Amino acid sequence: MEETGCDRSEAELALQLCGYDLESAVQAVPRLFQNIVILKGRFCVRKESLYGLCLAILNLKEKRLLRARAVISYNPAVYASELDQHWFDFEGRLYACRLWPGTVQAVSQEAEGLLAGYFDSPEAGAFYEEGASVDEAALEPLKALLGTRLGGPVDLQFRQDVLDLGQFREVRPQEEGQSRPQSKRRTRGTRAGPGAENLLILRIAVEPDPVGTLAEDLHAGDLVHVAINDGRDIAQYLARLFGAAQDESLAVPVEAIEKGAGEVTVRVRFSAGVCGDVSVPGDLRVRAERRLGKTSWWKKFLGG
Repeated sequence: MEETGCDRSEAELALQLCGYDLESAVQAVPRLFQNIVILKGRFCVRKESLYGLCLAILNLKEKRLLRARAVISYNPAVYASELDQHWFDFEGRLYACRLWPGTVQAVSQEAEGLLAGYFDSPEAGAFYEEGASVDEAALEPLKALLGTRLGGPVDLQFRQDVLDLGQFREVRPQEEGQSRPQSKRRTRGTRAGPGAENLLILRIAVEPDPVGTLAEDLHAGDLVHVAINDGRDIAQYLARLFGAAQDESLAVPVEAIEKGAGEVTVRVRFSAGVCGDVSVPGDLRVRAERRLGKTSWWKKFLGG
């Protein structure tokens, strides 16, 4: 429960399904329940020749909106976007459309705000019910809200995908027939060799803390606060995807540590296929939280 954030009933179910193997149960928890709903939409206001895409990601267990994105454009190619593509690709398409000629940036931001406000309101409560599906009646309040701002009736199409937390955390969909990666617990503290994993390595900066942990004392599994300072477009896109607001850091697990002469190279893991590297002086104190190792967890589990 401490390590995965699940409740007692979920922990008990995971243990039962995994034959009371704790290692397997911890890895199984994110795959047990389909609590993530992805709503991908496209719409047009024919009266104003406006076309748009929108994306809302909901957490049914916590009854909250995880992310809302939107783009509005005069370019009809925006409306040609397919709704049956993987949500990660759909969000990438949405961001790409923001850079196209004809996109109305200010209106796009307003539409995104309307989308976020709607899914954070009691009016959207039906979307957070388990097993609920998108129908025309459920979309009417949102269509009216968008239509008021965009100046005409909205033709809105939505597709709903339901995922488990493990699927949502994957940056890319798992290839069919490809086995899932082994537990990170078995690979922590190692550096991937050439060809071992197709990684995207981002440039990052650690957050200093005068009373924090010495960089040379960090261990694989610790949570360290980092900022993505990589100027590449893909890096900036991923920073937004991971929820990193401007000038704010993310708490991410340390994947591996390499110590040199007075210097430490830290690799952190953002998600499957995306890591970050930074080299800092070993005596630099950084903002970090120690995570309990397997021995400590067993002791707590057994009441020791």
